[in-house]
Amino acid sequence: MKSVLENRTLICCLAAWFSAQIVKYLIDGLRHRGWSLEHLLFGSGGMPSSHTAFVAALAACAGMQEGFDSLSFAFCFVLCFIVMTDAIGVRRETGRQGSAINLLMDWFFQENAAEDDGKDLKERMGHSPLEVLVGALWGIGCALLFR
Repeated sequence: MKSVLENRTLICCLAAWFSAQIVKYLIDGLRHRGWSLEHLLFGSGGMPSSHTAFVAALAACAGMQEGFDSLSFAFCFVLCFIVMTDAIGVRRETGRQGSAINLLMDWFFQENAAEDDGKDLKERMGHSPLEVLVGALWGIGCALLFR
């Protein structure tokens, strides 16, 4: 356990994720004039992408420690690419679908005078390309600071 707690790469990645989450929380709170502890800890979407910051810091640390021609860097870079494309593509589309389904459900309950259970689907799932880019730069910046 001691070696895990002394792993500078892991600490860097966690710091990148946590600090990006804090910035996202502050930006979201100022933008929507509200603060939610749940969003701070478990929120998805928003500026910057904390998942991207996490894996970008990992890839940058691997490249700086083991070389940018190493298998470790290649593995981390591929993982980072998958996370980034997923955030922009699949997760973003899932959020759009949630928004459309929520509109349909609102219409259904109004048209049928039925009682709404108030449980909307989550609409903010993915990220814009800019949010992912800033998350990547955030993660790389954290890796440079930890170096």
